[in-house]
Parts: sequence; C-alpha cells; structure tokens
Amino acid sequence: MHMKPSKICVLLFLILIISPVSSLTIHFLDVGQGDSALIEHNGHTMLIDAGDMDAGPGILSYLKSQGIKSLDVLVSTHPHTDHIGGMSDILNTLPVGLYVDNGATHTTPAYRNLEKALIKKQTPYATATKGDKIPFTDDITIRVTSPDDLSGDMNEDSLALLLTYGDVRIFFTGDCESCDASCDIVKLAHHGSKGSATRAILNGDTPDCAIISLGVDNEYHYPAPSTMNALKKAGVEIFRTDEEGTIVVRTDGKKYWFL
Repeated sequence: MHMKPSKICVLLFLILIISPVSSLTIHFLDVGQGDSALIEHNGHTMLIDAGDMDAGPGILSYLKSQGIKSLDVLVSTHPHTDHIGGMSDILNTLPVGLYVDNGATHTTPAYRNLEKALIKKQTPYATATKGDKIPFTDDITIRVTSPDDLSGDMNEDSLALLLTYGDVRIFFTGDCESCDASCDIVKLAHHGSKGSATRAILNGDTPDCAIISLGVDNEYHYPAPSTMNALKKAGVEIFRTDEEGTIVVRTDGKKYWFL
C-alpha cells in the first residue's frame, strides 16, 4: 500500500524504528537526461544503467556517499549512450561481480569504452532474455519480462525487469514503451516520451506511482504532455528527477515509502 508523501513526516519516524534490517532501498539517481537506479538489500548492491557519458563521476560520488565500494551486479538495459555512458567509469573504479545485458551491441564511443573496461577488468558477463532471473538476494526476485529475442529496435529490446519483494513490485522498463507488468511502482520508459505510458503501462494494471528519469529543460521536451495527462487521469502519482533530484524508495516487502 502506497503512502502519500504528505503523510511521511508523521509516519517515517515510526517506520524507521519498526522496519526490519532487511529493508530494500531503491535510488532512482538524478543523472540528467539518462537513466540509473541503485538497488540495495542486506549489504548487496545492483546498479541498473549508468546515465550518459558525463554521468560516471556523479554516480561514483553517490555510491561513495552511501558507503558502497563494490557492486554485485551491473545491468545495462540496452546500449544507448544515455544508459551506458557511465558504465566504463563504474567498471574501471569499482569491483563488479557480474555484468548483464541483452546481448545487443553498438558502434558508439560509449559502447567501445564499455567493452574495453569489461575486457580490462575481466568482469564476469551474462546476457539475459525473457524468463531469466537476475541473481541478487534470496528473498528478492528480479525477473526479466522482455525481450524474447532482439528485434533490432534498441529501445524496445531493452531488458525490462520486474523486482518482487514480498507484496511489493517495482518495474524497470529501460526504454521499452510496449513493455508492461503488474506493479506498484514503474520506472517509466524513455524519459516520459509520448508512448511511455499509453502504449502499455496504462492498458493493464495501473501502477500507484511512476518514476520519470530525465534532464531539466531537455531538448526532447520530455515528459510528453500526453503522457503526463494520461498518468494524472489514471490517478498515478508522478515523481520526476528533473524536479526532485534523486528519488529514494524504501520497502519492507509489505509497505513502501519515499524518503
């Protein structure tokens, strides 16, 4: 059950006292016009995407501020530069237990830097498709819901990941506008583009909250007005990194709240 931000002031203190040490925390990082999300649970860490080419130092600084000195898993949803730009900085700086992507390649400098860093660091590497589970912790399931096969459309071929912890479900879409899953919180596809909510997310079970990762005054004029209108009409609460900075969610598997 989602608790509105206005209620947090009274409830947060009590929640922090009674929450078990196994609480799950997700940080939707403010990386400008790009995507990056950090997952923490029981001392284990996963980073999904790493923003644009200039995002690496900021992500590393944030990880350091959280006391994180290594990553168990680093996931690339797809090889567009605004999702993998900071990957080489991450790999060259921190120990990474496993790197996972969808198997798609690219010809950009960001992708070449990523390849070089993976080879240099000899990072264990795996590809994933629909039905696979990303290894993390015993009581959290991170299941790949898409793609079945690569179509050549890099956005739609994004690894879409459904995280389940107890009764709480969080959906990471990458940039796949046609991907959908029953969830409580969705990281909206493609920075709030025109089809990011209307193509799939609002056609099935409507989530309580949508996270939109995007840059201030970005050149694409995201989020699209039609997307914002559709989300508001459906009663979905919207959180935007361009307005709020890094967005942090914590859950005990029964409830979730924004910090």
